Amino acid sequence: MKSQKVQILAFIVALTVALAACESSPMQSASSGPPKAALQFMDWSIFDQELAASLSAPLPKVEVAFYDRVTPSAMPERLQNWMVSVQSGGSSVKVVQPAPTVAAKNPFLLISAISTLWSGFKMVKEVSTQAQFKAAEAYDAEIILKQDDKSGAVVDKVVFVQRKK
Repeated sequence: MKSQKVQILAFIVALTVALAACESSPMQSASSGPPKAALQFMDWSIFDQELAASLSAPLPKVEVAFYDRVTPSAMPERLQNWMVSVQSGGSSVKVVQPAPTVAAKNPFLLISAISTLWSGFKMVKEVSTQAQFKAAEAYDAEIILKQDDKSGAVVDKVVFVQRKK
């Protein structure tokens, strides 16, 4: 059940961020190249390569938008690996609520999102052994939520902000 929730959240987060990014900027290509400050999440290994390149550059800020609509409790596992790496490097991962003018439909949504992100010890072990995730340790991460007509809060984007030294 928890795995299904994670997959659903991942799908919804990816869609929401992608739609928001499509409205505000041209679509990024899937080819690797120079580091990018704005990426579109796709559940492919090329995404990991592009994000690793951007975080290794190091860029002061890297935004990840989604093609799919993703709820906070269904963050994609590929992106959860990056969040685990941020946290294991001593940085913070915080969830930014939508503007206070709109009330959330489910007050336990934030708790669900945070517990879903760090529920797997196996994931922490896997991430710590992969060199590509090391670049995320120098960044803090913000999961920016926005209100959605259908389900309340959804993930708008994930922003990696370089930590001050």
